[in-house]
Amino acid sequence: MSSRLHLPRHASSRWELLSPPLVSFLLVLLCQFAIAAVPRLFPSFPLFAMLPIAGVAMVATLGTGRCCRRLLGISGSAPAFVLFSTLFLWGFYIFVIREAIPPLVDATVNIQCVLLMFGFYRILSSDPGVVTYGGSHVEGVGDCASSEAKMQTQDALQFKRVRYCQRCSANILGFDHHCPAFGNCVGRKNHRLFLALLIGFIINEASYVSCSTWFIRESLNKNTIKLKNHLLMDLAAGTLLFSLLQILWQVIFLFWHIYCICFNIKTDEWMNWKKYPEFQVAVLPHPGQPTSEVKFWNPYDKGVVGNISDFLRSK
Repeated sequence: MSSRLHLPRHASSRWELLSPPLVSFLLVLLCQFAIAAVPRLFPSFPLFAMLPIAGVAMVATLGTGRCCRRLLGISGSAPAFVLFSTLFLWGFYIFVIREAIPPLVDATVNIQCVLLMFGFYRILSSDPGVVTYGGSHVEGVGDCASSEAKMQTQDALQFKRVRYCQRCSANILGFDHHCPAFGNCVGRKNHRLFLALLIGFIINEASYVSCSTWFIRESLNKNTIKLKNHLLMDLAAGTLLFSLLQILWQVIFLFWHIYCICFNIKTDEWMNWKKYPEFQVAVLPHPGQPTSEVKFWNPYDKGVVGNISDFLRSK
């Protein structure tokens, strides 16, 4: 009886382990082929007109993933989706697009992909700056003294910008945000790695856009066999649209982080500044105004040069 009960638990645990990457892989295929249908259905549309349609197709695909989670109880993994999407583009480049690319450019693109995979692994396994509240520093002290010491420690850590991440159930030093795409928090210890990886994705996708455009142009000019294979040509145009969509939101996100660095403010602090007392300053009420007004004030701002220097020197 015990063995019969034990086997389903093993099967269930294996399925729980394999289902998120499997769902993510299927979503990547569905997303890429859905976007590839856009140039097939609207061949006369210019590229800028195809972009919003491709965006709708991508959102609809991600909505399918949410439906699977609600109806079937299985969901994908955002880091797995990012990984499989990158591998799909890289694989399509190697087997289809690279034949039209000069050797030096081809080597550069492949080196970019290898570095991107290495950076992706690093961000997944990196320590964002997890802070643990150990009890060794208060051992042998009475309950009141222990409680007071713990409160003082928490106050000191709060001043050092330790924030709590609900997704990870951990206190993170210099917490900026929890990144679902990388499956990790972005904190003081890995913020520079996150920024470098974000720039790496933009450069890699921009290179892919350039190479896929080159491939499509060469195929049209030479009337090659690839041009007669409608699926390959649609996938080439679809992956180009997908990369452009990725670049659009990533560039906006990059500018946001550059802004935050220049003014020494974290994303979480900007969005939830009313939760943190150090960002609140009371303004005396005007005549006839019943209560004082609370406004935002950044106590960590050291000027643009000082803020950038502080970010670059952070460990």
